[in-house]
Amino acid sequence: MKATKKSQYALRAMIILSKKKKEITSLRVIADKEGIPAFYLEKVFSMLKKNNLVESKRGVLGGYFLAREPEKITLKDIFNAVGESVQIVDCFSSKCPKSGNCEASKAWIKVNKKIEETLSLIKLSDLIAGAESASIKI
Repeated sequence: MKATKKSQYALRAMIILSKKKKEITSLRVIADKEGIPAFYLEKVFSMLKKNNLVESKRGVLGGYFLAREPEKITLKDIFNAVGESVQIVDCFSSKCPKSGNCEASKAWIKVNKKIEETLSLIKLSDLIAGAESASIKI
């Protein structure tokens, strides 16, 4: 699995919001801090909002904030929200000419499952915790 710019931007933006707790943060602030094009970040946040990971407030002092506590948002939640797939090979789709008739697919299925499990274990709160107190257990 290769994380696309979309998933990388989404994760970086969500980390910023996690650090700010419920403070409303504008896309411009996030874009400037992370060097992310604002127009692209708008698309990412539209997906995050649609999937109930962020909420927004309109107006001059508007912006975004987390819809849930960082302890309740996993990397898998974020990747799924922006439409990312964790599939590392085409075995799981009709793109593979040997789909359904390949012994190697058993290995890829196991690898994919472990990646999904790992993404489900890592929470935003783990990423914003200090290195000495991080609770990432893989």
